[in-house]
Amino acid sequence: MYLVDANVFLEVLYKRDKWVESYEFLNRVKEGAIRAYTLHFTIHAVSAILGKPDLVSKFLSEVSTWRGLTIIDSRIDDEVMAAELASRVGLDFDDGLHYYYAKKLGLKLVSFDKDFDRADVES
Repeated sequence: MYLVDANVFLEVLYKRDKWVESYEFLNRVKEGAIRAYTLHFTIHAVSAILGKPDLVSKFLSEVSTWRGLTIIDSRIDDEVMAAELASRVGLDFDDGLHYYYAKKLGLKLVSFDKDFDRADVES
């Protein structure tokens, strides 16, 4: 199973360099062929980047129907532990939150963020 970082969604939404690879992966999640998780934090981050309410509404409506996607609501105490872990590992908070949940739940991290290259999490 997988934990999906925001940049995978953004690759598709903005048709960046790895958008085709991201689209194919996310489409398999949408269909339920792949089981994946994402953080509610990630959904909020993508929504904040999109900014415009009509775009956010379309994005949220779309991902809410994906059969293979589970959205993780993080608890404050988990976020505190993630922040402390991020500091020890040398990651910023959002990367630390993903790192924490990938380790905690035994998930493979799907991200194009090079900061995870130096972390001991499968990506």
